[in-house]
Amino acid sequence: MYRRRRGLDVLLNERVRQLVPRGLMALVLVGLLLGGSQTGAFSVSAGSLQETRFWTGCEPGPFQAPPPPEHLQTQLPAPTLTRAVRISVDLDSSSGHRPIIGTGFNFEHAVWSCPELRGLFQQEILDPFSPTLARVDTGLLPAAPPQVPAMELGRNVYTSVLASSPYVESWPFLRRLNQAGVRIVLGVWGGPEQFTADGTRLGVLEPSHYDDYVEYVASIVDFLVRDQGVQVWATTIANEPDGGDGNQIPPAGLAYIAHRLAERLAPLGVKLYGPDTSNGASTMQYLPLLLDDPNVVNNLAFVGFHEYYASQDVARVVDYVKQREPDLPVVVTEYTSFGFGDLDAGQEANDGVGFMLDVTTTLLSHYGSGVDAALYWDAIDYLQPGHDAITRWGLLRGPQRDFAPRRRYYGFVQILPYLRPGARVLTTQQEGDVPDLGYLAVLTPSGAPAVFLVNRGVDDINLMLQLGGLDAARFPLLSVWRTDRDHNAEGIGRLQLQDGSGSLFLPARSLTTLFPFGAVADPSDAAS
Repeated sequence: MYRRRRGLDVLLNERVRQLVPRGLMALVLVGLLLGGSQTGAFSVSAGSLQETRFWTGCEPGPFQAPPPPEHLQTQLPAPTLTRAVRISVDLDSSSGHRPIIGTGFNFEHAVWSCPELRGLFQQEILDPFSPTLARVDTGLLPAAPPQVPAMELGRNVYTSVLASSPYVESWPFLRRLNQAGVRIVLGVWGGPEQFTADGTRLGVLEPSHYDDYVEYVASIVDFLVRDQGVQVWATTIANEPDGGDGNQIPPAGLAYIAHRLAERLAPLGVKLYGPDTSNGASTMQYLPLLLDDPNVVNNLAFVGFHEYYASQDVARVVDYVKQREPDLPVVVTEYTSFGFGDLDAGQEANDGVGFMLDVTTTLLSHYGSGVDAALYWDAIDYLQPGHDAITRWGLLRGPQRDFAPRRRYYGFVQILPYLRPGARVLTTQQEGDVPDLGYLAVLTPSGAPAVFLVNRGVDDINLMLQLGGLDAARFPLLSVWRTDRDHNAEGIGRLQLQDGSGSLFLPARSLTTLFPFGAVADPSDAAS
């Protein structure tokens, strides 16, 4: 229930009072009632405030040199034995799984300011992967010069910064995504540091500035939609409010902000997603309050959160959302691997094959847990001023390395093209204790099955595959594709099935994809 008090919608229902500590709720209410919302009276015109904290283009900066590698993987132990495992795929189980939305990436949109990317983007990203969703920053840093007092911040300041030269070539990238039919969702990497308790971007957002934060997000979305002509499906309420990369915001505060943002953005046709926490466990601290508010639910495009590991918490979130709002999609808005160096600081992954195997295992686990989409962090290396680094998460290296693909690029080529909108996960069972095996099977939109197998271990595996179901006899011959130390998404032969059954050798540290010989993943592929 919401009561109007001094022009503010204040969350007062009894369920929230039970869930939120009394002192925190008092802090939220007092801050909102006494702090007020600032009007941003600072007199500026479009482009008069210039972003000076970083520069963009093909040589972005400034950034700090990365620290030395934590360690280098130079030699792996030799295989000691060959393990045996059986994987059974039920081709009749697709009706028990709803069609997925697809796949996607996070992008640093300012990479578009390097002209060399523009000729490569179609052939290196759009054509191979057919992403459905693209998550992009609202700004590489908050669009608020630190010297401007909080009371003077407002839409005119934010839009002036975003119209300045370091950003001006970023926004055509979003329109390029629109043209390609890729849905845009926005990330907000923290509001102005002037709004936090300690005066830093990663500090706790002061309750007295909740409405100022709403104005910040709404102003930027309005700038993109109205001034730049960008079609935006949804924006996050806040990035990692649980204490990650952005303003820290407690659950009650995020619920209040979401309610206000939903009101502000509905006229623009832009929805919300969230809670966008740093992991699935934290999601469950924020999600109940969001789903308790009908105004938020009615304006929620999907439940989104980050999860960087193959975790049972993903299934817990999916199950909770299906129980509360069965038609609401669930999307992992960031996943990657943290086990191979400090890539946020500019280090290169110290084991390219290991990184590829780790991140693809996580990807398969997320879809196996029931998510509707998962977005990799991130597609192309570029400057992140918040980390003082050109980070190294990309499938493609950055402009200073000619956008060359890494090993993980080829691993994703073996998976993402089959996870098109409309694909359905198939029920799959494993027999045999092989903990280093990751797997997923899907029925593609064309009706052909795809099976993905990741052997992360240093031992080889003898796999027995069993396709079951009424259509199993339709697929007697499967193409075999592999990425490992010696192969980059290469076809290495065919697997003959007898009564749906066949055996396959999976070498140590390898990714294998099986797909019916001569089939297409999507009906539109055959037409083209």
